[in-house]
Amino acid sequence: MTQINPTTPKPPMAQPTPMAQTTLIPPTKPTTPTTPKPPMNIISRRKGPLLIVAASVCWSLGGLLIRAVPWDAMSINGVRGLLAVLVFIIYRKSFKVSFTRGNVLTAIFLSGTTTFFVVANKMTSAAASILLQFSSSSIFVILIYLVIYRKKPRLGDLVAVTVTIVGMALFFMDQLNTGSLLGNVWAIVSGFAFAGMCVCNKLPDTIPEDALYLGFMLNAAIGVPFVFFEAPAGPYAWGAAVLLGVLQVGLAYVFFSVGIKSTPALLACLITALEPVLNPLWVMLAYGETPGRFSLLGGVVIIVSMISYNVWLEKRREPEQSP
Repeated sequence: MTQINPTTPKPPMAQPTPMAQTTLIPPTKPTTPTTPKPPMNIISRRKGPLLIVAASVCWSLGGLLIRAVPWDAMSINGVRGLLAVLVFIIYRKSFKVSFTRGNVLTAIFLSGTTTFFVVANKMTSAAASILLQFSSSSIFVILIYLVIYRKKPRLGDLVAVTVTIVGMALFFMDQLNTGSLLGNVWAIVSGFAFAGMCVCNKLPDTIPEDALYLGFMLNAAIGVPFVFFEAPAGPYAWGAAVLLGVLQVGLAYVFFSVGIKSTPALLACLITALEPVLNPLWVMLAYGETPGRFSLLGGVVIIVSMISYNVWLEKRREPEQSP
């Protein structure tokens, strides 16, 4: 058996090749620290509610701008509808519209909503117009589903309706001795038309953007001819009319249609409650139109009732949507 001499030299190690010696990792350039961008979902969550806020502020200018135009309701609604149509055409980049049953019905109710609302603003206070329309529409939605779809209201629905009726009654207590009673009635009729629009908007063949476009086309077709019988208006009145069509309706619905896509339903509902709060505020600041004490109390009752009702609805949906 042969033994290995411990002093035997070890074989030489392989030397690196010239290529291995010359291949070096290039030094990295120093970079300046940058602020990380927030995730896109956070940006979207902020953008959606802000657009709903913008829409609500635009809508709230209705009472103020309607009072600045010395025309009757049909003329105002016609010019506003025509300008809104132009905004929708630019936004949609199309003249096309689908004449489905759902779109036509929704458009008719939309035309009624806007027409009767302008009539109400001409005959009663801004606070009564918006709050009576805002509150009565919820009642009519429940009644429409009960009569047409045989859907019985829940206890929470009945509580909301009862509280809302109390708030509406407080408005009428303030208006019984004035000439604004008929205006209050027109505001409630506008609320009925708005409820019909909401129900028809859920029909399977309704395209909301097409229905809005068609509804304001209808307003323009009916109302614009009345403008030729109006007395000449100054630049101030025409400026208010332009703002009614472009800002208060056209851009408001564009903001809302984009914002609602990334805004939870409950949050959107709570944000749109800004409209009935700001609407009479602008009129009070510009014209000194101060609601009476019963109207103020009724407004608080209605807004709290509607917000509480929508919170309750959303809480009921959460267990149904959970796996």
